[in-house]
Amino acid sequence: MTVPFSYSTTYTLDKSHYSETYEASTPVDNSKKVYLLAILLALLGLAILLFTEINPYAAWFMIALGALEVFSLRFRKSWWLARQLISKAANTELTLTIDDEGVSSQSIHIESEILWSDITKIEKTAQGWLLYHAGGKNYLSNRCLSAPAIEFIHAKALLKSQ
Repeated sequence: MTVPFSYSTTYTLDKSHYSETYEASTPVDNSKKVYLLAILLALLGLAILLFTEINPYAAWFMIALGALEVFSLRFRKSWWLARQLISKAANTELTLTIDDEGVSSQSIHIESEILWSDITKIEKTAQGWLLYHAGGKNYLSNRCLSAPAIEFIHAKALLKSQ
């Protein structure tokens, strides 16, 4: 008979945690294709401005939307990080529990549980683990996990990949 696994830890949802989460869970796309929408908006605004009799405010609005899109792409991480840091969950203690049932998180503002049966894929990243499920994906940082917890997640990942 095997001994049931259970691991629990508490950590703070601070700027370094959110920054690591963003870097691990958001794919970096530096291709020119991501700027296509911005270019199209700017060109549409320019075409409206030069070739139609429509109010120039509409054209300048389209050009400004294109510029705003470029701005949002350039400062994507900073914007996401700022939104997380002004949320009510920022700088609060979170209790993470990993056991044979699944992964659960609990704090003043957050209470979630992801069952192992609901997880479709477990991906190892440079600093942690991405857990894919129907509701999206969640990130677990290795810096808050013990060696046995990392081994347990690695074993679960091997089972999911089969």
